[in-house]
Amino acid sequence: MAPAPRSAAGATRLRRDAALNRPPFRIETDRLYEVSPRGTPWTEGDPAAAAARLRRMRWLFGIGLAVNAVTWTASGAAFALGGAHWGAGFGLLAVLTAPLLGLPALAEAAARQRARRRHRSRAPEFPTR
Repeated sequence: MAPAPRSAAGATRLRRDAALNRPPFRIETDRLYEVSPRGTPWTEGDPAAAAARLRRMRWLFGIGLAVNAVTWTASGAAFALGGAHWGAGFGLLAVLTAPLLGLPALAEAAARQRARRRHRSRAPEFPTR
């Protein structure tokens, strides 16, 4: 029988009832940081800023979806009313607006990377004892 698989690196968390979480030991949540698989410590940015980024990403995706829907509708109307040449022109415009749907995801990935702070030593906002 094979042994149970090990959890992913960095996914191990102390339970609330773990021995190191009882007096005299206590986990101080304001001193926690993550460690990448390469061993680099990092901290996330403000959770409120992350929520604002997510809201912005949803709005940008909705706007891109609306622009895309309008151009595809205009393409169909141009084909029906103006013929194949008009339809092809507006169809090209509709195809060119398709990357707007992926733009918010790229912007969110870049913003998340900027919000992540890598540390060579203890971050100054970590309280000292």
